[in-house]
Amino acid sequence: MAILEQGLIGTFTGKMGSLVVSKWKNKYVGKAKPKASSKPGSDMQLDYRSKFTLMGKFLRRFSEHIPIGYQNPQVGTTKMNDAMKYNLLNSISGVYPNYKVNYANIKLSEPGFKGDIDGVESFVLTASPLVKLKFTWKNPAIFNSKRTLETDIAYVVFYHADKMITIDPPRPLRSKLELDITLPKIFIGDVHGWVFFGSADRKFVSHTQYLGKVTVIE
Repeated sequence: MAILEQGLIGTFTGKMGSLVVSKWKNKYVGKAKPKASSKPGSDMQLDYRSKFTLMGKFLRRFSEHIPIGYQNPQVGTTKMNDAMKYNLLNSISGVYPNYKVNYANIKLSEPGFKGDIDGVESFVLTASPLVKLKFTWKNPAIFNSKRTLETDIAYVVFYHADKMITIDPPRPLRSKLELDITLPKIFIGDVHGWVFFGSADRKFVSHTQYLGKVTVIE
């Protein structure tokens, strides 16, 4: 490892040919670019990589929801890191190499230490001709959390597993009790849905609720 003077490369970090430059303890250091290992991974490594790749590709499709839904990232991590950690442990089924996402267990929100707000009850997701979906819900008769308000926003997302595409429809208020949406025709087929609620100031969220799977029809 070599220590590089600032005047030599300015504030550059990254790769220059076979040299990798990075900052370490307020100094810029250069190291040889590591060579890719030719050794096959262990069974445990291959198992983990398979899960990590599967869940990483899936959660990237919710990059707009996770920063809102995960409220309390651990020190030194990001909200996406926390989402990966939870869903890697709880939302994958099957055995290597045939892992699948367990859609019912997916969590797109995790209330922070300030506490959560209420979800909804008696929700129904239905499909009708002309590529339409309707999501209806009822609020609890008595809110468990005093932070729950009629002005909370419903974050709903639909995912077509076969085509691996998502859609983020308009976000109604909790008080509306329904969401109607006409999907693009590319969504014809089986679609999964999830919802969580967030306060207008984005300080509080509910836990994620899986809406189930419906078949979108033309």
